[in-house]
Amino acid sequence: MADFTMRWNRQGLIPASRNSPERRVPEPIYTALQDSWERQGKTVPGRPDQEWLALMARDHWPRG
Repeated sequence: MADFTMRWNRQGLIPASRNSPERRVPEPIYTALQDSWERQGKTVPGRPDQEWLALMARDHWPRG
């Protein structure tokens, strides 16, 4: 049987401003790494994957 003696702990809402990407300042070393990956044609976290988008845009079934 379940133990109902403990109470729920209510968590408050996290303000949207706290999670806003505009408020975060990117680290210079991470920005340099992203730029390096992008120049090499690699996938960069947080940015669209161009290769995946091209694959998904193709017609998947052969036409006959």
